[in-house]
Formats: sequence, C-alpha cells, structure tokens
Amino acid sequence: PLEYESPQHVEAIGNMIGTHLERVWQQHATQPKPSRHSKSWWSHECGTIVKQIRDLRLRRKELVAERGWWQARVIREGEGFDLSWHQEVVRVTRDIAAISGQIDRATRSMKGAVRRAKRSFFDQAIAKTNNARIWDLVEWTKPRKMTTTTGLVDSEGKPLDEPELVSAAFQEQFTPANPRRVDMSLLDEIPQQQEREFPPFSKLEVREALARTSNFSTPGPDHASWFW
Repeated sequence: PLEYESPQHVEAIGNMIGTHLERVWQQHATQPKPSRHSKSWWSHECGTIVKQIRDLRLRRKELVAERGWWQARVIREGEGFDLSWHQEVVRVTRDIAAISGQIDRATRSMKGAVRRAKRSFFDQAIAKTNNARIWDLVEWTKPRKMTTTTGLVDSEGKPLDEPELVSAAFQEQFTPANPRRVDMSLLDEIPQQQEREFPPFSKLEVREALARTSNFSTPGPDHASWFW
C-alpha cells in the first residue's frame, strides 16, 4: 500500500487525482442546454432526429441561396446566357425538392420517436410507483384549485343568492338603521404634527412625471386620458 509521508504528500496526491478527473470530464462530458422546451422524457433518438432535421434545413437554405445566385446570373445576361446556367438551376431545384422530402420523412420519424420516448419514460415511471398510489400520476387527482372569489353570506352564514337579499345586506352593512355612534374625541388625543409646506417642484419634474404615465390608463371624472 501507498505510504503517505506528510500532509503535503496527501494534498499532492489529491490534486493529481482531481486533475486527472477534470481532464477526463472535459474530454467526454457533454454540457446540457436546459430551456423551457426541455422534456424529462427526451431520448437520444429524439435528439439525433432533431439534429438531422436541422442539418437538412440548413443544407436546403444553402441550396435556395445557390439557386437564387444562378437565377440572378441568368437574368443579368438576358438572351445571351449560357444554357449550362439554366441546367444548374434545374439541378439545384431538384436537390431542394429531394431534401424537402427527406425533411418530411424525418419529421414523421420524429413523431414516432416522441411517442416511443414518452411511452418508455412513463412506463418506467408507472413501474417505479407504488400500486397503492398509482393515481398520483394522474393530473386530475391533484387538489382542486381554490376559487379567487367567495359568495356573499349574511350574519347567519346563509348565502345571498337573490338580488333582494344582496340589497338588504348592503343596506344593513353600509347604511344601517341604527348606526353605532363614533367617539370623535379620540382624535383629540392624537398629537398633531406641525404643518409643513409643500416642497417646490419644477416644470421639468412635472413633464417627466407625465411622461412616465400610461397614455391609455383609466380616465378620471373628465373622461379624458393622458393621451388627449
């Protein structure tokens, strides 16, 4: 067995192992690119077909540019163009049509690959799930979302589902027949602060404040928004 002579020796061996591990990682590891399109069921087959489709689309784009160059050359020369130029246009057009067919076939293959990847992923997820909690995999078994609004009820908890009942509840709440008296002497006990003058402001500050407002916000009593 290896004998460690000193703490420095142990640190040197650890650094050497770390350096080798980092070198192997840099040579063989692939950096993932997570995005909002990332899917947990994505497979290597899906990635291969997507790369193939991207390469075909890039090649078709190059051929379209090449065909446009030959067509522009024919147009510039007019009646004196070389017949071989027109043959190049026909050849490139055929290549574009062939690549378009390959893209269509690859797209159909991609749909099949997605179905197989989803089936394999979710079959494994189901196999790992306890049979007693198999319904946890179903979306609609989650708790129902709470509503953002609540119904009106009276003081006894009965729902107010009639316009007359709603009107009576609002009448009792905001304009009761026997309102409670408010002791206004409470305000006298609050210490009053010394009145301060309004700080001065310039026309530039007013103009900047108006520029930050929304031109089409809800108008005031004059029914005119800032835009007008």
